[in-house]
Amino acid sequence: MNFFRQNNAFFASLGAGMVIGIMYWRMTQKIMRELQSLSGVIAELQTEVVQLKEKLDNVARRRKSPGSGFFSLGASSGDDDDDVYEEAYAGSDLEDLEEQMIITPKQTDQDIEPTDDIFTEVDQLLEGADEDKQKAFEILQRNKSKYLTDPNFYWRFSKTTFQVSQILGAKGDLEKKKEYVYTAKDLAQKALDLDDQCANAHKWFAITIGSVGEYESTQDKIKNGFIYKEHIEKAVSLKPLDPSNHYLLGRWCYSVYMLSWIERKAAAALYATPPSSTAEEAVVHFLKADELNPGKWKENILFIAKCYIEMRQYKESVKWLIKGQQIPTVSQDDKEAEVEMASLLVKYKSY
Repeated sequence: MNFFRQNNAFFASLGAGMVIGIMYWRMTQKIMRELQSLSGVIAELQTEVVQLKEKLDNVARRRKSPGSGFFSLGASSGDDDDDVYEEAYAGSDLEDLEEQMIITPKQTDQDIEPTDDIFTEVDQLLEGADEDKQKAFEILQRNKSKYLTDPNFYWRFSKTTFQVSQILGAKGDLEKKKEYVYTAKDLAQKALDLDDQCANAHKWFAITIGSVGEYESTQDKIKNGFIYKEHIEKAVSLKPLDPSNHYLLGRWCYSVYMLSWIERKAAAALYATPPSSTAEEAVVHFLKADELNPGKWKENILFIAKCYIEMRQYKESVKWLIKGQQIPTVSQDDKEAEVEMASLLVKYKSY
């Protein structure tokens, strides 16, 4: 007992030294672990820098090569193409697409000039047949993670998604058509959220919100009709030389003019001043679209003819129907317009 009391200072200093030694050893081990972890992070960053440099070099080589697009469908393997096709056509709505996205002349749909090679390629494909439009859709699907904040990507994605919905509907897949129409509407809304001064975002939101009316009540269809007109008029004001904007405004006028008695009553119940229009008003917009894109748009010419039928100007209508039949049939819209033109000619050619 006396031994411990006499050597109390010694044992105290010994204990303190042991504690400090243990603490130093633990701190050293922690520092070593952190250094190892930091080394791993540095190695990963170095790898990413090398990969990024390779990608930038590849992009630079592509841009130096004349006539080559940023993206080539033929560049990937068949397995990659199959995976993209499954991804493109197996989705159901915007939530699925956003989850995959990481969350996420004629004056045409292009805003002045495309600033990206992929947009140039997509815009060219959208001028082609149904197969080309499907390819455009697949290209945007593959590259969606690169454009999460670009409104010009989203309105194009909305456009291609809508066009694929029409192709699927023509093939009899009505459920997929419905799913893709609603997805297209939400994609256009995303474009508007990113830039409310984008004429094409307004246009494609109007087109898609008009199309979902096929699946909604008369009341919702009428409400959507007012929204449709608001966005198309905004698109016209932002981009007055785009013939499709005038065509779409003509379609609104014609649809309102052709409302059934029940739909007119429903509109009157919802609004103090229900929508109204005439065939004369509609044809002005269709003729403006034809002026901006003369003699090339089959569906627009069909509606010019239909307006003249409503105005009882049958000879003028037949003239436009014959003119429309001379335009090559390329898209699904063209095919449907061709059928209706033939039917109307049989009925009115004798006038």
